[in-house]
Amino acid sequence: MLSVRDAFFGEIYKLVKSGEDICVITADLGAPSLDDFRRDFPERYISVGIAEQSLVSVASGLSLGGKKVVAYGLNPFPATRAFDQVRCLMAELNVPITLCALNAGLCSAECGYTHMPVEDVGMMRMLGNIRTFNPTDETIAVKLARETAECKYPRFIRFDKSLKGTLYSDAQADLADGFVGLKTDAHYDIGVVTSGCYAKELREWTLNETGVQLIDIFEFPNNKDKLIESISKCDAIVTVEENVLSGGVGSYISELLSDRGMHKPLKRLGLNFENGYYDVFTSREYIRKDQGLSVERIIRTIETIRREK
Repeated sequence: MLSVRDAFFGEIYKLVKSGEDICVITADLGAPSLDDFRRDFPERYISVGIAEQSLVSVASGLSLGGKKVVAYGLNPFPATRAFDQVRCLMAELNVPITLCALNAGLCSAECGYTHMPVEDVGMMRMLGNIRTFNPTDETIAVKLARETAECKYPRFIRFDKSLKGTLYSDAQADLADGFVGLKTDAHYDIGVVTSGCYAKELREWTLNETGVQLIDIFEFPNNKDKLIESISKCDAIVTVEENVLSGGVGSYISELLSDRGMHKPLKRLGLNFENGYYDVFTSREYIRKDQGLSVERIIRTIETIRREK
């Protein structure tokens, strides 16, 4: 069972071995799935050191020179430290590089706030022509890798190191849609809209719960018409995410509903640091519990909303 990151880079290796002209640039960050690539294709592998601004700059230069480029660094730094380069090169010049970042949300919370990319979705959403992906399983990761050779737009892929295995079929993981609706019923009491780790963690409960739909958004932006069609089947919406509420999944859904003139009860569940950040050694589990975002607490919140609606 591969992590989503290793499924992605394993497929990149296969593509290069079959003749695709793809380069990989890293910011002093390795991966088991990159060991073979670095050994077998040293002329296609560049490490710029701990320098994410250089990572994006060098990747953009190679891309403008005709190469297909995958740039890889430790999140949140490709998004935060190199935001000016992402904005002025990837976005403004529309350079079609694939910027990959290991760590999504709270998966490295034990390293402190500096290593918690809880704002990156909102930051990338502000740059309208950059598409952001949050792959939930191997199927999505492999499809994203296969798209690299033909990709003509800038994209940002965030990997959660805790996510492994396969959840979706090829038909379900449609990159043209950018989301997966778990069920195909005609009506739901509650639609749970989420992304990444929570999509996997809430999956079993949702499948066993009548009247609840799970919508896993793995791309921002996505097929909005089709997403609205799925949301319209739900009486109320709960969004769940390991991002700050500003700019994340909940913001995306509330903006979409507002823009389409749709009126539905909406509850956003996400990170709130209005009282400041944690000054103690912490973990994903600690923060989730403290913020009321454990899976058990989320399920209780959803059940309460169902009773009260």
